[in-house]
Amino acid sequence: MRASITPLEIRKRTFAKRFSGYDTTEVAQFLDSLAEDLEEVFRDVDEMERQNAQLKEENARHRETEATLKETLVLAQRSADGLRSSSEKEAERVVRDAEKHAEKLVKHEMERVAEMEKKIRELRVERRNLQLKLQGTLDMYQQLLNFDKEEDDLDASISVLRAKRHTEAVS
Repeated sequence: MRASITPLEIRKRTFAKRFSGYDTTEVAQFLDSLAEDLEEVFRDVDEMERQNAQLKEENARHRETEATLKETLVLAQRSADGLRSSSEKEAERVVRDAEKHAEKLVKHEMERVAEMEKKIRELRVERRNLQLKLQGTLDMYQQLLNFDKEEDDLDASISVLRAKRHTEAVS
């Protein structure tokens, strides 16, 4: 709010002259008006100084909060960077461990496959040997059967010859 009287008005103000000097009533009114305006100015100045002090305090708190936030953001960024870095390292370690484990599993399974292939070859050889033995046994039994048949045929022909000789001798 502006004061109703300015310093320039005070300087330029002239009072009417009377026989005994200035009009005391006019001067008193002017001084009362001036005093009221100055009181209002002083109140306004006091209020503005109080507001200024409050604003300075609030500004200082905001600056402190801003500084704290900046520090917090820097710490959070560092923490995030550290966490990212450690996470990346952990992930690399996990991948390395998994690759080593996978290599071991693949090696183990390859060894098992080689072992199974070896057993399959051994079983094929054993099956072939059994087939050969079985074939040999079958051949031997076939020879025995053939020999028995030949023997039976020989016995039969000898029996026929004996019977003929016996019939010829009896007759």
